[in-house]
Amino acid sequence: MPMNLPTRIPLISIVLAVGLVLFSGCSPSSSSEDASNTSAPEAENQTTPKEYYASKPEFFHFATPGELPSDLEWTDGMDQPVFASPKAVRGGTIRSFILNFPPTIRYVGPDSNHGFRSVLSDDNIVGLVERHPVTGKFYAAIASEWAVTPDKKTVYFRLRPEATFSDGEPVSADDFLYLFYFMQSPHIVAPWYNDWYSKEYDGITRYDEHTLAIHLSTPKPEPLEFAGVRPVPAHFHGTLGPDWVLKNQWIFEPTTGPYELLPKNIRHDQSIRMTRVEDWWANDHKFFQHRFNPDSKFYELVRDINIAYERFKKGDFDMFSLTLPEFWYERSEGVDAFDRGLIRKATFYNQVPRPSIGLWINSAHPGLDNVEIREGIQYAMNFDRVIDKHYRGDYTRLNTTSDGYGEFTNHDIKAREFSVQKAREHFANAGFTEQGPDGILRNSQGDRLSFTILVYQGPRVEVAQILKEEARKSGLEINILSMEPTSAYKQVMEKQHQITFSGWNSTLPYPRYWEGFHSANANKPQTNNITNTANPEMDPLIDQYRASTNLEEKLELAHTLEQMVYDEAVFVPGFKVPFYRVAFWSWIHFPEGFDAPISESAGQHGLYWIDLEEKKEILKERKGDAKLPNEVLIFDEWKDPS
Repeated sequence: MPMNLPTRIPLISIVLAVGLVLFSGCSPSSSSEDASNTSAPEAENQTTPKEYYASKPEFFHFATPGELPSDLEWTDGMDQPVFASPKAVRGGTIRSFILNFPPTIRYVGPDSNHGFRSVLSDDNIVGLVERHPVTGKFYAAIASEWAVTPDKKTVYFRLRPEATFSDGEPVSADDFLYLFYFMQSPHIVAPWYNDWYSKEYDGITRYDEHTLAIHLSTPKPEPLEFAGVRPVPAHFHGTLGPDWVLKNQWIFEPTTGPYELLPKNIRHDQSIRMTRVEDWWANDHKFFQHRFNPDSKFYELVRDINIAYERFKKGDFDMFSLTLPEFWYERSEGVDAFDRGLIRKATFYNQVPRPSIGLWINSAHPGLDNVEIREGIQYAMNFDRVIDKHYRGDYTRLNTTSDGYGEFTNHDIKAREFSVQKAREHFANAGFTEQGPDGILRNSQGDRLSFTILVYQGPRVEVAQILKEEARKSGLEINILSMEPTSAYKQVMEKQHQITFSGWNSTLPYPRYWEGFHSANANKPQTNNITNTANPEMDPLIDQYRASTNLEEKLELAHTLEQMVYDEAVFVPGFKVPFYRVAFWSWIHFPEGFDAPISESAGQHGLYWIDLEEKKEILKERKGDAKLPNEVLIFDEWKDPS
C-alpha cells in the first residue's frame, strides 16, 4: 500500500497473531500512538465536512477541469510485468488462526494497532496507486493515471470510474477530500494521524468527480509515496462526532479492497471470517487479476501456538509459519504428513526493510538515563549466542534500526559485540565498581545494577532468558517480565517500561526518524518514541531530513542520524531474518517463483490459491499411504549476496 499512514509498526502486532503472518505482513500503515485512555473531544466541536472545507480554504480547493495545467505528463505504470499466476483459480476458504482476538476493527483510534489490523486494512485497502512488489515502482490502482509536477510537490490523479467501495458506492474525488476531514478530526482520537495529515500536506484540489490533485507540504524524492493516499467513504461516516470511536468499535468501514467483514461473520472471542467482495471492481485490473483467490478467509481464535500447530498438522489450518527454527526443524521432522508430502515446506528469501527487533531502552528511567549504563548494556547483551543457540544460526545480527534500506542503511555501523570487559568498563564509568556476593555490580550507595526487560509471552521469553544468563557475566542483573501482548503493548506505549524486547516493522522507500527519536514525541504516552530520546542536536537534523527533497542530502542525513541513534545507545540491535519459512498443505498452490521479493509473508499479496479437487483427494488419503513430492522448496532468487 502507498505511504498514507504511519510506517513504523510495532512487531507486538506480529506477536499478537502469529498465524496471521501467513496472510498479511505487518505492513505499512499501523499507528501506534492511539490509546484507549485518550479522551474524545467535546460535542460542540462537531463540524460537517462542508463546513470544515469552507473553514480551511487554504487547504481545500475547488476548481474546474479547464483549470488543469496543460503541460502535465500523465502515466500509469502499466508497462511493468504481471506478478500473479494465470494458473490461479478462485474459490474455497483459507483457514488460519489468531492468538488474540482484536480489541477493535477500527483501523485508527484507540487500540487499533493490533495483529489483525493488516488483514482488515493494510493488505486489503487499495489506494490511488500501489507499489509493484517486484520492481518497487508504482502502478495506477484506484487512479487510472497520474502526473507529477516538476517541483515534486503536487500529484494529479484521474480516477477509474469503475472503482467502488464494498457497499457498492462509487469512489469519487469527494472521498479524498473527506480523507483529510477525517484524519484531521479530533473525534477519531488519533493524534499521530491528526499531525501527519495536517503537516505533511498543503492541501487537496477537486477538479471534478474523477479528477483531483494532492499537494504536499514539501517536495519529496518519491512524491507518490505520500500522495498515493486511499479514500475514506464520506457517505459512510458523514459528520464526525464525539461518539465516533465507540460507535465504530465493531463496524467495518466499506473498503476498496477485495475482502470485507460482515457483522454476521464476527464471533467475539471465537472467530472472524472475511469474505470476498462480490463483483469486486478491480477483478479485471492487470495487477489484481489472479490475486486474492479464496472466497473467504477464516481466522479462529487459538490462544496457544502449540495447539495451533497440532491442529495445522491435522488439516484444520492451511498454512503455518515455520520461521521459528524449532518448528522448521525437529517439530516438522518425522511427521507423517510432512514425510509423505501432504504438507510442503518452503523458504523464500525476500528483499524488505528488516524489522528493528532488539532491546529498546527507556532513557527517561532512573539509571537508564546514563549513557554509560546504556552502553554497558549494549556490550552485556549476547545476541550472537541467541542466534547460535536459539535460532540455530539461521538468523543474522541486526546492526541498525534501518537495515535493509540499501544505500540509506549506514553500513559502517556494526552492532556492539558481546564483551564482558567493555561492559564492565562502562558500568564502572557510571559508578558501578563493586561486585556483590550475588555477582551483581553495585555503586557506592549500594544500588544494584538491575533492570527489567518486558517480553511478550511466547518464544522470546526463552531468548530473554539467554540474555539474562549472559548478562550476569558482566555484573548486570536482568529481570524478565512476561506479559500478554496486548497488555505489554499498552505498558510500552505508556512509557512504563525500563527495557522492552520488541521491534518495529518498516517500509520503503527510506528510514524514518521523527516518530521514534524526535523530542516532540519523547516523554509522552502513545507515541513511537519508546526510548524517550530527546537529543537537542538530533531534532533539527531530523526536521531537515524529514523535509529534504535532495536525495544525496537525505542519504547523508540518514547516515548521520543512524550514527546518533547508535551513540545514544538506546537500541540494542537483535537479529534479522533474511527470509520467511512456511508450511502449507499441498492443496495450496503458489506462482512459479512462489512470491514477490517485496513481501513479508506467504499471503501478503494474495498470490496463492486453493485446488479444491486436490484438497478432497488429500483429505481422503490422510490415513492412507499415498505419497506426494516432499522435497523442501528453496526460493533464493532474491537472496541478499552479502
